[in-house]
Amino acid sequence: MKKIYLVALGLFATVSFAQVKVGGTPTVNPNAMLEIEATNKGVLLPRVELVTTDVATPLAAHVQGMTVYNTASTPAANTAAARNRVEPGFYYNDGTKWNQMITTDNKAVKFFYMPSITFDTSVSANGVSKDLYAAYKAQFESPVEASAGAPMNGIPFFKSPTDLYYYITDYDPAVFSNITINANGVMTYDVTAAATDCSLINIVFVVK
Repeated sequence: MKKIYLVALGLFATVSFAQVKVGGTPTVNPNAMLEIEATNKGVLLPRVELVTTDVATPLAAHVQGMTVYNTASTPAANTAAARNRVEPGFYYNDGTKWNQMITTDNKAVKFFYMPSITFDTSVSANGVSKDLYAAYKAQFESPVEASAGAPMNGIPFFKSPTDLYYYITDYDPAVFSNITINANGVMTYDVTAAATDCSLINIVFVVK
């Protein structure tokens, strides 16, 4: 009985730590614990109904690396919990909350306006630069005021300038010209005249 028990234990250990291949050739990529090979099938992840991004439900707890497809849309955009609302799509868990994966379908609504910043137009100049990302990060990191109960340790922001696309949607051509923006959000421009009470420049950030 003892010998049979030891053999069974050894076989169990081998199976538990073996790499797994589903479909295709029997060779498994050496870097993969699980490899699925198919030309006409996909991987179907669990479809669940999330409540809000800050609540683990229907899981018992937040688990870093967990990935699901959410089928729910809650809560309504005009509720107090709208900041943590969810919509149908893929979500991954970072250990503290759910984060939506950006896809082509939802990219269109993932944009926001550049926070208000100053442009000195008192003197005409060529090749002036403004780091749009740095200005946005500075304001989101250190808000000067917040509503009752809101944390004052900063507003969540994108950690890298290359997480965003940068656009100018409108500007006063009598004041600005030769505007360009590099991939890191640094805007270069010429000042051709002083701004008036009606001058404007409108900057939009889009999530990649």
